[in-house]
Amino acid sequence: MVVRFYSRSGSDNIDNSKELYMKEFECSCKGTKDEKHSAKNKQPIYLKIETRFGCTTRLRIGRKKNEEWRVTIFDIQHNHDMVSPDQSYMLRSARSISYAKGNTLKTLVDAGFSISNAYSYLQQESHGRENVGFLKKDAYDYINRIAKDHRQVEDGDAAELIRHFKNKSNKDILFYWDFQVDENNRMCNFFFRDGRSRVDYEDFGDFVSFDTTYKTNKYNLICAPFTGINHHKNNVMFGLAFMSHETESSFQWLFNTFLESMGGKQPETIFTNQCQAMINAIEVVFPNSHTDCVNGISIRMLLLTLCMEFCESEEEFENIWSKMIADNNLYDHSWLNNMYKLRNKWSTAFSKHRFSGGLKATSRSESTNSSLKFDGKRTDTLFDCVLRFEKIQNEWRQDEKENDFKCRHGMPTLAVKTNCLLRDASSIYTHTVHYMFQS
Repeated sequence: MVVRFYSRSGSDNIDNSKELYMKEFECSCKGTKDEKHSAKNKQPIYLKIETRFGCTTRLRIGRKKNEEWRVTIFDIQHNHDMVSPDQSYMLRSARSISYAKGNTLKTLVDAGFSISNAYSYLQQESHGRENVGFLKKDAYDYINRIAKDHRQVEDGDAAELIRHFKNKSNKDILFYWDFQVDENNRMCNFFFRDGRSRVDYEDFGDFVSFDTTYKTNKYNLICAPFTGINHHKNNVMFGLAFMSHETESSFQWLFNTFLESMGGKQPETIFTNQCQAMINAIEVVFPNSHTDCVNGISIRMLLLTLCMEFCESEEEFENIWSKMIADNNLYDHSWLNNMYKLRNKWSTAFSKHRFSGGLKATSRSESTNSSLKFDGKRTDTLFDCVLRFEKIQNEWRQDEKENDFKCRHGMPTLAVKTNCLLRDASSIYTHTVHYMFQS
């Protein structure tokens, strides 16, 4: 149903106000579809079902000044099938998203629910799809319309990001950000971290995991988080970078920027993947840091795992390595020969004196990338990615706050309650670390 309103204004109106004098109700199937054609072949550029059949059904009511309303036109013959009562909720005229339900829908989507799951929640709450008030398609259109209204234009994305960083700097005196431009004066790399990240780095910055394996935005920039572990052995974020190229010069710029933002404090250990450009840059910028450049996921053989993680001394490492090479006749294996040359960078036998948080690979960065990937789209702008990062970072910090509360107001279960050493440790360590100590 389509409703049209007609009003007259001017000297005939009482008190010069608009006065409604006619209403017309038309069938929603009136007219025909407006075909849109491409410029080349004049073919329809999209295919939609026909919903307009040239129906002439209408009801018009009108009145003259100070008189009653009268029916002036009433054409009741439809030229199409009528909708049954149990399907009437699908009609356009019966569908609308109220402020309350629209706000609920947006809140659920912002919290990480898919639009489909958010609509299912409203369907459950309304005791049936016919009572929601709109269709799932309307929910998608509503959310996409909101996103379109807030989406930054591509040319202004960098400017919007800089404005966001400046606003953050005004509220957080320790907030740090910097970016690098290419020969065309376009942003190609950038890094930022807030004040809390600087404080966390002072406490937990002995170990840093850095990985560049994930791309998450419309510009195909590389997402590069700096990640550590806190006193609950949970992820903690030290900063985030986006890079256009994985070159040695780009990595040097990024690591120097990170080092400057952290007051020059170098990490004790850096876990990375096997990118040679990255390793070269680390050796230049972090000469005092130990670099572990093995991705544990690629290690399949048991003996190699023993060499990587469980050797108590360099002598034990050499014995196991020699046995592995001899037993499998791997003397000419180029990858293993190269790995042997880098053994001091990945085997714990050569780095027991350095803190690594008990980790053996870049799993922390990978889990961070996985978190950033959740609900992310390849069409996201940089501004979208930064907002998602800040949301995840706030969730992690809330988790840390809750874990701190549990540690302050609860005691871990002691394996031997009379053991003084365990009892003293429970008052010093967090619950997670205490259970590691107890084990």
